[in-house]
Amino acid sequence: MTDPDSQPTIADIELPETGEATFWRDGVQHTLRADGTEDDEPTWTLHAEEELIAHISRREGKWVGNNATPSRQVESDSDWRQVVIDVS
Repeated sequence: MTDPDSQPTIADIELPETGEATFWRDGVQHTLRADGTEDDEPTWTLHAEEELIAHISRREGKWVGNNATPSRQVESDSDWRQVVIDVS
């Protein structure tokens, strides 16, 4: 068992350009995975444990997070961490 104090939070990670970054929120492991190709706009998928919970992208200077319910969308000019928190 990992010491909860040593588990990274959203504030401890950087947005991955490739691969993934893992953090914990409210005792749940989240994984942010970089998607797309070099020719596409960068996108990420957010998973809580193993369940896909949101898609994150940056469009027209704004961070956009779409969760599993298409009618719910978060747009923010602030940093990507706030968008991840809003949709998780």
